[in-house]
Amino acid sequence: MHIKTDGLVIKEQNVRESDRLITVLTSKYGLIRAFATGGKTIKNKNLAGTQLLAYSDFVFYRGVDSYNVNSAVEKEVFFDLRSDIDNLSTAFYLAELFGELAPENAECEDLLKLLLNSLFLLSKKKLPTPQIRSVAELRSLAISGYAPNLIACEECGAFESDKMYFDIKNGSLLCSDCGADTALSPISISTVTAMRHIVYSEPKKIFDFSLGDGAQRELTAVTENYALEHTGRHFKTLDFLKSLQDT
Repeated sequence: MHIKTDGLVIKEQNVRESDRLITVLTSKYGLIRAFATGGKTIKNKNLAGTQLLAYSDFVFYRGVDSYNVNSAVEKEVFFDLRSDIDNLSTAFYLAELFGELAPENAECEDLLKLLLNSLFLLSKKKLPTPQIRSVAELRSLAISGYAPNLIACEECGAFESDKMYFDIKNGSLLCSDCGADTALSPISISTVTAMRHIVYSEPKKIFDFSLGDGAQRELTAVTENYALEHTGRHFKTLDFLKSLQDT
């Protein structure tokens, strides 16, 4: 049985001397793990289309126990990412995150489009890297069923107050009065507004906002911790990304 679909390679593993096992985020079928036979050899016709972060048109052969790559014609390889280690490391982290969130055997068009748009913005340096990362983190979680309730205070229904509190574990907001006696840290209204924009805006507008440095640092911390809390995962790519930022 042959399957045709577009997809983005988000993970690769070496198998034997010249083969690779790749994980592809596809629009029609979610995650597909497939063997790229001879995929490490320079003369292999599928080499470019099956490399990490390549967006390609795939034809997979579905066997009894596994998929194999019949063909992979690259559409975009985000070559410019290789010129910036921070952006490339961010791309690797987002690929790992989306691989954790995406299902198998289910339509994944929204997640794929979000990741592709994020990689494009990173590669072309269209927006600050932390902003792209925060949008990708929070929106991908919302798409995957982990959308926080950002409409109003969970307790009293207040839309805004001079400062607000975000409960990362429960994904809810508290106003300055309701959150004052909790152990939660306050966040600025600018950060709350950005989070609402990311979660509730139509897809083509989710990146259309700007923040000052302080609010962006706050947003970065919130979206990162929210992703870690609700995936229950430890991401080695995130560790590496943060090590770069600490140097």
